[in-house]
Order: sequence, then C-alpha cells, then structure tokens
Amino acid sequence: MDGIDPSKRLSDLRRDSLLIFFLGIGIFTIALDGEFISAQARFVLFAQEMLRNGPSFFPTTYGRPYLDYPATSTLLIYLASLPFGKVTPFTGVLPTAVASALILVVMYRIGATRSRNWGWTAVLFALFTHLFLTESRSIALDQYNALATTLCFYLIYSADICGKRKRLWFIPLVLIGGFLFRGPIGIVIPSGVVCGYYLCRREFKKSLLMGVLALCLLSICSAAILSAAYFEGGKTFAQKVVSAQVSSRVFDSKRSWFFYWCRCLDSMALAYPLAVLVVIGQFRRILGQKGGNYKLMNYLTAWVLVILAGMSLAGDKKMRYILPVVPAVSLIASYLVISPSLEGILPRIRNAFLGFCSLLPLLGGIAAIGILWLGRYFGFTAYAHFAVATAILGGLSVTAGPAKRRLTNDLSRDVATMSIAVAAFITIHIGIAQPINLALETTQPFVATVKLLQKERPGDIAFYRIGPDGEDIKFMVNYDKPLKPAFVTSPEELLDSRQYSYFITGDRDFDGLPDDVKSSTKVRIKGKIGHRACTVFTIENAGTEPSHGELFSVNGNSGTGCGGDTE
Repeated sequence: MDGIDPSKRLSDLRRDSLLIFFLGIGIFTIALDGEFISAQARFVLFAQEMLRNGPSFFPTTYGRPYLDYPATSTLLIYLASLPFGKVTPFTGVLPTAVASALILVVMYRIGATRSRNWGWTAVLFALFTHLFLTESRSIALDQYNALATTLCFYLIYSADICGKRKRLWFIPLVLIGGFLFRGPIGIVIPSGVVCGYYLCRREFKKSLLMGVLALCLLSICSAAILSAAYFEGGKTFAQKVVSAQVSSRVFDSKRSWFFYWCRCLDSMALAYPLAVLVVIGQFRRILGQKGGNYKLMNYLTAWVLVILAGMSLAGDKKMRYILPVVPAVSLIASYLVISPSLEGILPRIRNAFLGFCSLLPLLGGIAAIGILWLGRYFGFTAYAHFAVATAILGGLSVTAGPAKRRLTNDLSRDVATMSIAVAAFITIHIGIAQPINLALETTQPFVATVKLLQKERPGDIAFYRIGPDGEDIKFMVNYDKPLKPAFVTSPEELLDSRQYSYFITGDRDFDGLPDDVKSSTKVRIKGKIGHRACTVFTIENAGTEPSHGELFSVNGNSGTGCGGDTE
C-alpha cells in the first residue's frame, strides 16, 4: 500500500470495516430457523430462566446453577431479549453474530496491513467456511474465544508494524474478556497464540513475560469464578465447577491426537486444506520470513500450529473448540488468490479453486431444483426456501459472466469470482441446508402435541431415562412455559408415580421396559425430540392389558428411527 495517502488509507479501512461489520450481522441473522435446535437449545434455556429469575453468576437449568459456563454470554442474550419479553431466534443469535462480525473486521484489518485485497479475500474465505458460518448463525460461546484470539494477534502485530506499543496494554483486558465468556481456555488459547508470535520473532523474553502474565490472569480469574461458585452453591458446587471446566476437559480422553488435524479438512473446508497447500508450497519462504508478506504468513502458521497442537493434548475434543483457527487459515488461504508470484503446483491449485467457484452457483441451483422436486418423497416441506434459493442461485449464474467481463484487472476478476461463489455458498446454506437440518431436528410438533394432550387431560411431565441435560432441554425450550419436570431412571419408579403423569422416553428405552411394567402403560404419542424417536406414555392401573389407543404420530414418525443423545 506504498504511495497511498495515509488519510485516504485510514478512511478506506474505516469504511471497509463498517461495511464488513454490518454485512456480517446481516448474513448471520437473516432467515434464522424458527426453532432452536441441537446444542444451542441449552443456552436458550439458560436465557429463559434468567428472564424469569433474574441474572446470576452462573446460568441455571430447572433453577439449579449449571457448571460448565460463566453466565456472561447468557447475560447478553438476556439483555437482547428484555425488550421482547422472551428469547427469540434473533435475540438469541444476535450476540454471537456481533462477535462473529467483529472477527471478520479484525481479520480484515490484519490482512489489510499488507493489502486491502488480502483483507477482503480473508473475509470471503471465512464466510466460505462451513464451521464458521454455521456457528455464527447459532449460539456459540467459542466465537468469543475466536474474537479474543484474533484481537490479541492484531494488537501485537499492529503494535510491531505501526510502532503503537500502547495497544499492548489492551491484551490483559482481552484475555479477561475471553475468560468471562469461555472460562480457562478463553485465556489459554489467545495467550498461547501471543507466545507463539513472540517465539517466531525470537523475542523469548516477551514470550516468557506473556506466559507469566497469562498464568497470573488465569489464577486470578479462576479464584474469582470459584468464589462466585462458592457464593452460588457452596463448597460442593465449587468443586464441581473445577471438575467440569478443567478436569473433565483436560483428562477425559475420548478421541485421538489426530482428531483436529484430520477433521479440519472437512469442517474448515475450503480454507484449511488450501492453507495447508499454501504453507507446503511456500514453506522455505515462510520459514525464512523473506519479506513482509512471508513474515505475516510465518506468524499465522504459528497461530494455527499452537492451537491445533495444544488442543490436541486435551482429552475432550469438539470442533467448535478450535474455532480460533479459522481467521488464521482464512488469511493464509487468501494468499493463494492475491499473490502474483506463486510457483510450482500452486497456480494450478488456484485455477482449480477459481474454476470450482465459477461453477458453484450453477451446481447449487441444480441441487436446489433436485431437492425441490424430490422433497415430497422425504417429507421436506420448505418449498419456499428452496424456490427462493433456486432463484438467487440462477441470478448469480446469469450475472456472474457479464460482471467479471467488466473488470480489466486479473486480481479483481478473481476476487469477483470468489465473491459470487461465497454468495452462492451462503444461499445454499440458508436456503437449502438449513431447512433440511431443521426438518431432521425439529421438536416443536412433538411439544405442540404434548401440550394438546395436556389440555385434554391435565398431567405432569416426567422424563424416563432422558436427561437431565439431554433431550429434555430441547423439549423444555420449545415448551416455553415454566415447568419443573421429574426425572425417572428405573422401571420401579414408574409404577410408584402419579396416575396422570406423562412420561417421555426414547423408543428404545420404552421397548426395553419389563413386561410387568409395560403391561401397565398406555402409549399416547410417538414422535421426535430432535433426531431421537420418542414415546409419551402414561401408567394405567396395574394388571391391565397394554393399550395403544389414542395414539398420535408426530412429524410423520411412526416410532422407528435412530436414537441418540443431545449434542
């Protein structure tokens, strides 16, 4: 960006940042599902209970403090929902959408230190990443950790290249913010990236000081949260908080060390695979830090390696834990598009990638038409979504060619090609994948039928071998009224329960009831909670023949299907 007037450059950065921020919020909040599904249901229940009972240090389920998370993210949903008096899809997702939009802005700023095209292309790659887009359109605590990590990197990198050392004073505040939203890993991951940055620069003293600072902040914040836990639930609860947020995640090994390294190839496609190819193709230059661009690539590679290696050592592994990797791999992959000096096989890879981008609107349109035609055979009824998606994809296919022919610069044409592909990808995600996922995971029809059953004959709700903190959460979120269900774990307890209680259980657990208990049951409803086939039954007089009258089928489900725990 040499030769550009500094005032104009600053004006461009500010304008681009505002545009990216509001564009991001729009993309992350438009056409949201009308129902909270999968893991985000838990956070909605937290917010619903906070609206009823008021703020607390920890979120609650059924009036009891929940161990795994501080209440900071729940508080933001609570504040966003106050004007509406309830948690809506928009108010639930808005805090995450703002955090994700800020990630895009900071990512752009990092790339724009070298060139605006680099910054813009990095934003496009992030939006082209399935994991990032999906989590940004849901309630995702790890996006706050990703924001803290990206912001820490920007502060230290811009402080070095711009000479603005005062920015470093903000790092402790960012780390504390990361802890408030995500607990210990909200400090560990961002500080690890900062330490890795200074190690790449061979500034070992600064790396050591940052490690000591992070350790001190982690100790202080941990003491604070344990004090809050003791205040909230006493010594026993404080011990459980330590187990939930530290011990179980560090020592409970369920997946191999290679889990993240391999799963990133699909969850973070296309950014991660292309970033790996760029690093391999430019390895010597990146390692030697030959020029400002390669220095940045060196720091970004360290960012990725620190997180993947560090999180691979932990026992509990979930892809959302490594969302802080997305900004770095997006910036590295962007070099494939914006660099004019690629060598070896990389130019062929770039051409193949841009060729795929050119075809994506057409391929997406064909897929939308196919699903629209075949949907009736699979029970998908969101025809409006598919029709709108087909129209948008068709429009992108028609306008892509003329739009690119107006551009004389090769780089501008490449960025335009990628922009159209990203628009097609977002359209496919919102208009096709999202409705299908909702159809597979919906719980509202089941809950509505249970409410109708209760209206005809009042009765309490009890879960048999479900939850707490399982499918019961999805049910409770969609029930949307204060309710404290009972939880039953043994067949003997069923016979001792009240006559007019409605028991909800998985089909497999119902089929596994002992014959003497099953003979006293009466099936009321069969349907699905999420993707799990469930049965609602009551206990009738002992010794009567099992009756399956008054049987309703919900979601077109006859009781067969795969069961499973909530995410």
